[in-house]
Amino acid sequence: MTELPYLSLIIWLPVLGAVLLLFVKGDTAARWVGFGVSALVLVLFAVCFGAFKAHLGEPQFVEQMPWIESLGVSYHVGADGISILLAGITALMWPLALLGTWTIVSERVRAYQVFMLLMETTLMGVFFSLDLFLFFLFWEGMLIPMYFLIGIWGYENSARAALKFFLFAVFGSLLMLAAVITLAFLHHQAHDVLTFEMAALYQLSIPPEVQFWLALAFIAAFAVKVPMVPFHTWLPDAIVLAVVLVKMAAYGFIRLTLPLFPDALTELAPLMCAVAAAGIVYGALIALAQSDIRRMIAYSTISHAGFVVLGVFALNQHGIQGAVVHIVSLALSTGGLFLAAMMLVQRRNTWDMEAYGGLWHTIPVFSAFLLVFTLASVGLPGLSSFVGEFLILVGVFQQNILIAAVAATGIILAAVYMLRMYRKVVFGPLTKEENRGIRDLSFRETAVLACMTLFIIWIGVYPNPFLRTMEASVQKLLVQTHRLAETPPAGMVPSSIESLPAGPVGLSGPGGLSGPAEPAGPDATPETSQDTR
Repeated sequence: MTELPYLSLIIWLPVLGAVLLLFVKGDTAARWVGFGVSALVLVLFAVCFGAFKAHLGEPQFVEQMPWIESLGVSYHVGADGISILLAGITALMWPLALLGTWTIVSERVRAYQVFMLLMETTLMGVFFSLDLFLFFLFWEGMLIPMYFLIGIWGYENSARAALKFFLFAVFGSLLMLAAVITLAFLHHQAHDVLTFEMAALYQLSIPPEVQFWLALAFIAAFAVKVPMVPFHTWLPDAIVLAVVLVKMAAYGFIRLTLPLFPDALTELAPLMCAVAAAGIVYGALIALAQSDIRRMIAYSTISHAGFVVLGVFALNQHGIQGAVVHIVSLALSTGGLFLAAMMLVQRRNTWDMEAYGGLWHTIPVFSAFLLVFTLASVGLPGLSSFVGEFLILVGVFQQNILIAAVAATGIILAAVYMLRMYRKVVFGPLTKEENRGIRDLSFRETAVLACMTLFIIWIGVYPNPFLRTMEASVQKLLVQTHRLAETPPAGMVPSSIESLPAGPVGLSGPGGLSGPAEPAGPDATPETSQDTR
């Protein structure tokens, strides 16, 4: 298994596909090449995932070679339990997205396929990078395809939206670049070695006051792309790629902010949780006021992204595992909801909820899928979002009851605006003549939405395979940030590393839910096996 550079193949195969597309003639051929390459990436990922040993908690399938030796930069990639889940949902969603937009994107089809494949490369590079400089290059490389995807294939005001997004992103990235260079300089100052290796930078002893400013730089870069309030104003006009950015930014918080700046987070975590909770409620209230389906989905994404940030900065295993599950769920539920809405708008050419009504009578298959995605976004038990939100609230409740209560109101508001949208679009009398002739989903469209639905139900009913995959990696991450246990954040209850559950946190796992935990593997120790109760 390790003899082949599987991760490099997964990362760079889409680039080869993009080059191949330059020589392909015809829109249909371009669509098949784009879909075929992304499907092959999914197959390669499935091979990797089948050989992944979750109990190790260490990066696997590691590839490393010198690159810019004078700067201490290497091409270093690997996958742990957190990154492999996020890369996995990316590998799954990409062929589904290309298949789902097969006829929706009818202009400049070849260019669309090229930029989508380049976007996939940058995402996979971000998730698998173990060198901070390499991470930054993939992070910045994402701006190029995303700018064109928003600007060309967005909706009204797409050029303005693309420019606004680009300016926001560049501002955050400049701050992150300064922080990245500072970290490498600090390592050189301490050890007389210039390196951007994440594992080496994790071991740096950085003065708390320096950590604080470096952490702010990283947080600003990631907050723009999550997006967190007040950095969210670019999103409503660029909703087409919102779910992609939530994954990248949340992963940046988990992979970099937590282990690099543990002391700074003792000061910043309560503030981040408060801002995230406020963003949950703010996004939900603004979504409630929308009559445009696209803008409602955009503001609901801001609300859901608040849950992800809240879980990360709960700084415990429940919260972080819940955040990762919620990222995966967002890709499925919000991605499915937006894709279904695009299919409807392709037929009817309007995003206005008031223009619909009575669609259950004319397009029942579409209405059934829309119901699943709506209920998943609400967080109905048995569907994927419930698992992530439940774990996040459990993690936050351990830290601050008030913030957990405020965040929980976002779930109630989500039920209101989501079910309101569904009622206006699907139920009611069929009064508008334009809605009578709408055709139902094709076999291709049905297959795409059915695949998303299966994963939504799987995660909602049996989340343990996903939780077990990242369990050991999350435990290792929390051990790397062990200084958090020594100085609890102001206004928050400490979550000691010794109290981390060894078994997977789930509906039947540890953490005081039901039943004892199973060992994480042969390396489990008594200290990490205590129950949290």
